[in-house]
Amino acid sequence: MLERAALGKIDEWVRTKTSQGLLITGARQVGKTTAVREFAKGRYDTFVEINFLETPSAIPLLSAARNTDDLLLRITALGNKELVSGSTLIFFDEIQEFEDILTWAKFLAERTDYDYVFSGSLLGVDLFGIRSWPVGFLEELTMFPLTFDEFCRAVGTPPSLVAIARTAVEKREAVPDFIHDSLMGLHARYLLVGGLPEPLQRFIDTNDMVALRRAHKGVFDLYEYDIARHMRDNEGIRFTQAVYEAIPGQLNKENKRFKYSNLDKVSVVHKGDLRFSRLESSFDWLGAAGIALPVLRLDEPRFPLGLYENRASFKLYLNDVGLLMSRLSGDATLQVLAGRQDVNYGSPYENYVAQEFLASGHKLYYYTNSKRGEVDFVLEDQRKGTVSLVEVKSGKSYKRHVALTNLLQVADYDFAEAIVLCNANVSREGQRTYLPIYAAGWL
Repeated sequence: MLERAALGKIDEWVRTKTSQGLLITGARQVGKTTAVREFAKGRYDTFVEINFLETPSAIPLLSAARNTDDLLLRITALGNKELVSGSTLIFFDEIQEFEDILTWAKFLAERTDYDYVFSGSLLGVDLFGIRSWPVGFLEELTMFPLTFDEFCRAVGTPPSLVAIARTAVEKREAVPDFIHDSLMGLHARYLLVGGLPEPLQRFIDTNDMVALRRAHKGVFDLYEYDIARHMRDNEGIRFTQAVYEAIPGQLNKENKRFKYSNLDKVSVVHKGDLRFSRLESSFDWLGAAGIALPVLRLDEPRFPLGLYENRASFKLYLNDVGLLMSRLSGDATLQVLAGRQDVNYGSPYENYVAQEFLASGHKLYYYTNSKRGEVDFVLEDQRKGTVSLVEVKSGKSYKRHVALTNLLQVADYDFAEAIVLCNANVSREGQRTYLPIYAAGWL
């Protein structure tokens, strides 16, 4: 069983809730179902799981319920278990197949004798037509692929080692060299494996790259199937699959901004269809489904960043760096395995950073200007009202960052910090702070 931080968050929900149910969202294959099952072990006398994808017959049965008592009676029949007051967890899974179940969440939550968890994928904008959203009766938890910290625990790295490194980074002090070298090696493995639970477990069990890549292909194909199954029209399916399939190739270019004008070269999308307004719903769909990570452009790197976002230009990353590596050439895998640091791993490094930032609660933005250049990520601290610049460098020339230098020279801007994530240990040079790439999730 892979240890997940989400278990602690579910436990906190149980300890602090009043009458709220818990809604767990996230892309398919990130471990939502497994986390709930693992949490229930040893904590409840009765655990009832209703999966609306595996058991579609449950949908008409529960739809016919007249009131809450009748609904619970039908749940008891489905689970074939006695509901124990104060020690029962009822888990509704794959709820995107039965949208009305969340309409019942308010009424179920008022029955505080049981705990209720709802989970599903594809619950974003325009994907889920809930008739009555139970405002105030659901606490939401979003799950992502395993972070680097979770990966380290999964492969048996002592938590104390990661804790020492994290404390040093937070204090902006050098990490002990032997720990830094160890974590850099683990980070290289994370690039190859990623954080999707099934491929990761396959790798832990077999240490077999062929089996790992087969598992990655299975997830990639599943996401394409989801597009075909849940998009509402054939044109939307065609456009969205084309965008999704093009992401690795777009990221492999020097300029990683998504250029929809290139789609006609790699897909069935016709050149006359290549207008942003036509494809915008595809970008939104992939982001809402959690299988792609949009990074919006900023016209100005000022707080609050949301006022300066420009949706007409953006980058798209995959939701898992291991999935990205599986789509690149085999040479990239061999170079990472060989530990070569003279090779440019730009797209995997940036994809990794995007994942870590999102899992840490950051919104994803980048800044570009024809005169000043491009900065990979811009972060804001809403509590302090500050903005920080982040550059991602994978090679030896990590001290070359023209755009960062240009922005720091603009007197009208005030940045809390200018950070370069790279292969080197913690150091400072003037206004710049150099941090190891594995520390992205600690910012």
